[in-house]
Amino acid sequence: MKKKILSIGLIAGLCLSSMLTMTACGEEQPYSDYDLSEYVTVGEYKGLEYDKISVSVSDEEVQDEIDSRLEEHATTEDATTGTVEDGDTVSIAYEGRIDGETFDGGTGEEDSLVIGSGSMIDGFESGLIGKEVGSTVSLDLTFPEDYGKDSNGEVTNESQAELAGKAVTFDVNIKSKKVETVPEYNLDFVTEYYSDYDSLEAFEKGVKEELLAQKEESALQSVKNELWQTIVEASEVKKYPEEKDAMIEELLAAEKQSAEDQDMEWEDYLDAVGYTEEELEDMITSYAENIVFEEMVLYSIAEKEGLEVTNDEYEEFIDNMLEGYGMDEDTFESTVGSSVDEWADQNNIRSMLLLNKVMDKVMEYGKEVSE
Repeated sequence: MKKKILSIGLIAGLCLSSMLTMTACGEEQPYSDYDLSEYVTVGEYKGLEYDKISVSVSDEEVQDEIDSRLEEHATTEDATTGTVEDGDTVSIAYEGRIDGETFDGGTGEEDSLVIGSGSMIDGFESGLIGKEVGSTVSLDLTFPEDYGKDSNGEVTNESQAELAGKAVTFDVNIKSKKVETVPEYNLDFVTEYYSDYDSLEAFEKGVKEELLAQKEESALQSVKNELWQTIVEASEVKKYPEEKDAMIEELLAAEKQSAEDQDMEWEDYLDAVGYTEEELEDMITSYAENIVFEEMVLYSIAEKEGLEVTNDEYEEFIDNMLEGYGMDEDTFESTVGSSVDEWADQNNIRSMLLLNKVMDKVMEYGKEVSE
């Protein structure tokens, strides 16, 4: 049986065993009470080789980014002229008649309809394609034989089922359609939305620099990920601390809470996610072991190198994140449902920042090689 995706509770609790997404469950300094040398042997992390980062941005990529930004600032208006095309969103008024009589559910005054969505019976939407906006179209159609029934032929909607197989005429007035207007790429556009630039040349150069920075950051993270996996693979666990059992207990409790939240019996819940209880416990145990192992490697290196995340560094990260999303702390809390510090604790931002510091140090000790 194909395994289904586990609950959000478990996904949120499981700290993905992968570079820069690894999290510990809690923001206190983990393992500060341990002599980690008794628990883990850390693989060599000095002198590791890594490929030289080399990225480029083409003129085509710059133009694609500019086109994307133009689309971001597109406006949509209701047009009362033109013709209907597949994919258009139109506003319609319609009246349906069977044997010359209107019927319940067969009329609409100002309905929004996406042509090609399949939300109306066969022939309705396609019958409007090519017709003039503002015109009235008469459509002679037939309700499907299975209208109002499920795939097994069982009636799911009695009023719809009564219409099944019947001929119907719809008079449809196409009142308007949505028309998107993409701004023209010129200096007016640049100065309105990107006021730091005073020419198209400067804007295009800025876009290219941004794309280069994004590619360089992505490439850097890939290198760090590969180096981290090299370190982890060369490391060995001697024994597990109590954090492993605590994590297992927490994750199992989260799954049981998820079942309770959905008013499901535990056995029914296990069946729904596609695991036996033993399989679920084995998976969580294996996962907890991997995470605790990687955490011990991380904090061992950090301790050896005297690395830590200061409050100022943490606050700077939070401020930059909020600025990037255009939020203040109140807006963040109302949007996310928790304070920014609670969110950071749940997502273990301090450990993420520490991991970046550790990997910066690893690269500092490393050897850059050309491909």
